[in-house]
Amino acid sequence: MRDLLARARDARPPRDAASGAIAPPRGTQEKRSIGARARRGRRARRRNDARVVRGRCVVDGRARKRRRARRGRGLTSTRRAFARSVVIENRAASLDGDKRTLVVAIEDKQTESNLRKSPGSAVYGNGNGKVWTEMYDEPGQYVRARCGCGAETRLPIARSPYHVRYDSARLDSAKVEFLVDSSHHPNALTGAKPGDVFHVSEPRGVGFSNVLFAERSLEAAMRKNHPLVLLANGTDGLASVRSLLDWQPVMAYADAHPVTLFYLCESQESAALLSIHDEWREEGFKIIPCYGALDDQLFLMEQCFLTGAVAAGGKPTILGADPAACSVLLAGAEGDVAGSILKLLNARGIARDNILTSDFF
Repeated sequence: MRDLLARARDARPPRDAASGAIAPPRGTQEKRSIGARARRGRRARRRNDARVVRGRCVVDGRARKRRRARRGRGLTSTRRAFARSVVIENRAASLDGDKRTLVVAIEDKQTESNLRKSPGSAVYGNGNGKVWTEMYDEPGQYVRARCGCGAETRLPIARSPYHVRYDSARLDSAKVEFLVDSSHHPNALTGAKPGDVFHVSEPRGVGFSNVLFAERSLEAAMRKNHPLVLLANGTDGLASVRSLLDWQPVMAYADAHPVTLFYLCESQESAALLSIHDEWREEGFKIIPCYGALDDQLFLMEQCFLTGAVAAGGKPTILGADPAACSVLLAGAEGDVAGSILKLLNARGIARDNILTSDFF
């Protein structure tokens, strides 16, 4: 019995001599201090304005608000929902018929549940309950398309749902346009007929920005009154740029600043959207198609840079009076093509910091 009592006494936890309270086991205080330091470090990192969102460093906090809104709707997980998309129209976008304009209606019902989950209501207080529509923020975004045959591809949003907002507001859908090419898009898309169905993801990407410097964006370039040069290579490049030419802030900007589009394609027969090039010119944009091989396209661009640097009367055109203060939006160029274009831009004095690209490329 005495042995049992002695073992029980030895097993009791030690008590503090002053207060009589049970003292924590050895090492507990040290663990608690380490945990507190770790929590303080996490809070400090969360307070930091710089955030890495989808591989980009965001400094103004807007992407953080969008990410929180998406998290509230469950769209930041790896299992992203695909919306039903019905083809309304499939019309030729080039003379040879290889480029096609797809007008589609993407399911986007305005329900009470969606109104509560709408990013506008959660962040800005002005949501309309159409979640897919409100996830389109600015030109340069894209979707992932999934066809019934199992083929998947990415499609830049060529015309935003806000451009036909009146029609979309009265329907349980978002009406958008895509530009597809039979050379690298699935036949299920290029040959789609009205009524055909495929599925698309929510709008992805954050528009045009610099890969290394997040503060260099399209909005920042317009705030600095930079001349804008848009370089669209191929069908995907022109699709990304078209959403920009239809964007009201850029249309207003073109009234007082040089905005030039160089469209790089093989020939006039294969060029897309020729029928609306004159409409863009009437809006104040300078449209310069560059046909032929890459060397021919680069030569024409260089000649335009040289002869259009300063026009008669001293009015700056294309690059402006100071090429270092010009911003270039590059869309559709990858690999060796992108390398050749960047070499030309650097030779003309355009700073690398002012070259912006879309997340799509």
